[in-house]
Amino acid sequence: MKVLVLGATGHVGSRLVSYLHRKDYEVNAASRGRLSANTPGQIKLDSLDLEGLTHTLKQVDAVVNCVAGNKDSIAKGAEILVQAAIAAGLPKIIHLSTMSVYGGHQGNITETHAFDPNYGWYASAKCEAESHMEKYAAAGGQVVTFRPGCVHGPGSHLWVSRPANLLKSYRLGDLGDAGDGWSNLVHVDDVVKAIELGLSAPAQAGESVHYNLSSPDSPRWNQYLFDLAEAIGATPIKRLSRQQLLLDSKVLSPAIKIAQIACNKLKLNSKWLPEPLPPSLVRLFDQQIYLNSEKFSKKYDFAYQTYTQSLQDSLNWYQKL
Repeated sequence: MKVLVLGATGHVGSRLVSYLHRKDYEVNAASRGRLSANTPGQIKLDSLDLEGLTHTLKQVDAVVNCVAGNKDSIAKGAEILVQAAIAAGLPKIIHLSTMSVYGGHQGNITETHAFDPNYGWYASAKCEAESHMEKYAAAGGQVVTFRPGCVHGPGSHLWVSRPANLLKSYRLGDLGDAGDGWSNLVHVDDVVKAIELGLSAPAQAGESVHYNLSSPDSPRWNQYLFDLAEAIGATPIKRLSRQQLLLDSKVLSPAIKIAQIACNKLKLNSKWLPEPLPPSLVRLFDQQIYLNSEKFSKKYDFAYQTYTQSLQDSLNWYQKL
């Protein structure tokens, strides 16, 4: 099978390209920026370029949409992908979505749960992207959509190096009841394996299926932060109040973000700046959302990596940075 991977330089995309090559897929690894010199099958392609995307899609059997970035990249990119795929003869689409489509909802969340596009720009963009995928299925295309939780493991800045850095600076720690939400962690390699199963599974024209992805034994956020802090030596673990978290995320962190943007515009090194703690992360730590992933596990008899295995793999990567 010949597969186009959009967003091939991202966390999931880069791991997916390597995995598919090992499984003997013929892969076009697409990015609008520079790819690693050792990335096989790499091509430069802007996912917002309808003509270029259509031309490339005519040469493949399936496309995996791992595009991240801003609202246009996610939502408009999905719309253009659907237009290009229809013009190219309806190749199979594997679409990487997110649990963020469920927004602020809480409880045991299955794939049939209502969306919440008003939860922020990211949730809105991802909800819009999924609506375009449904239009593709209505046009006769085949779509498999994955909604992973927090993707950690090697290469994960968001869910490994960012919290580790914040723990080291004692801006995260024991969050009390503000850290009692479920982490919904899933190892990046489990996401990659799920995508490959989606590629290889038979599908009918006009079929659109959706799967949540989250390790069933993912702990609550406080437990993950405790385990991470202990492993990296960020001890004693500091107790932080809800008010301290809100002050950091709404006063200090916006100032850090502004400084980062200024450094980037001036082409200055911003690595000396501390890690920002966005309000969305503080909100997530407290959210009682349990991402139910039984549908995919039962369909494919899929066994996720255990939390212990995933944590150790994440630490092995982080300690080499």
